[in-house]
Amino acid sequence: YDMGGTSTDVALIHGGMPEVSSELTIDYGLPIHVPMVDVRTVGAGGGSIAGRAAGGALRVGPRSAGADPGPACYGRGGSEPTVTDANVVLGHLDPRRPLAGGVALDAEAAHAAVGRLAEALGVEDDRACAEGIVRVANTEMVRALRVVTVERGIDPRRFALLAFGGAGPLHAAAIAEELGITRIVVPRAAGVLSALGLAAADRRRDVAHSVLLRGDGLNDDALADLAAGADEVTWDARYAGQSHELALRDVAPEAAALRDAFGAAHEERYGYRDDGAEVELVTVRTARIEPGPAVRWERDGDATDEGDGDGDGAIAGPTVLALPEATLVVAAGWRGRTDATGTVVLERDGRDAA
Repeated sequence: YDMGGTSTDVALIHGGMPEVSSELTIDYGLPIHVPMVDVRTVGAGGGSIAGRAAGGALRVGPRSAGADPGPACYGRGGSEPTVTDANVVLGHLDPRRPLAGGVALDAEAAHAAVGRLAEALGVEDDRACAEGIVRVANTEMVRALRVVTVERGIDPRRFALLAFGGAGPLHAAAIAEELGITRIVVPRAAGVLSALGLAAADRRRDVAHSVLLRGDGLNDDALADLAAGADEVTWDARYAGQSHELALRDVAPEAAALRDAFGAAHEERYGYRDDGAEVELVTVRTARIEPGPAVRWERDGDATDEGDGDGDGAIAGPTVLALPEATLVVAAGWRGRTDATGTVVLERDGRDAA
């Protein structure tokens, strides 16, 4: 999941590949029937503004302080409390250590902004209010993660939580524990991972063909012709009569293999398969891929505990780690180390990090 300044984006990476959808909506529910990575977004970011809802409850977002003036702790004139201000109040962000880009933090402004909200809510102090702000933001992010896992019949406990974005590692442990996830992976370049990925990604050209093949038309020869010359093939299939397809990857261009793979995917997603029903191939998506630039991944220094800065790479919570582009909160019960690329790998319940 990617938590930035105004929102959090989540997606599922299964078998080394992101889930792709052609049934997404934007803005006010407007449908887009164009294949794209299946990303879900919620209005919970570092700049999300916390306030008192009409009924008196604490709310966080979707309004954001943006970059200018930004959170109160940026010292640029912002006065409303944000998630970043709450993390300053909780000690997760150290005012003595500027954020990436040299942004200095004003702890007094953060405490004042959160304190005003605490008074409006009738909360005992600014720390309790800050804990509530972070808890509400975490709940929004957990909800989004449930959409791409639990609501699709996928157990999130089978996956690691990849936390990035400038604010993502601050909340990773709390979110992982809520979902029962026992491994957290935080890249060294967490704060700029999206930009790095764009620069290092393979170049590809995708083509989609609507075919509507079933019965005798769904045969090995037809599938081999459709897959010819492609570096990657995705088959969008359904049971005849259904209105939604499932995308199948890494399936040989053989009718029997396609039907079996679809049955397994349908059972994983919906809890059952019907081997007597007719399978219909709706769309074939082929890709030609040109490898991206060679990237050398190496560590130029370990993540360090803000308290001692010894940099030996071993990590044990509770502690806070200052990464080059983000800050990682390591809760009690989590431990791990940095790997050869500078990526932090944490495990829950005393299990060793791979």
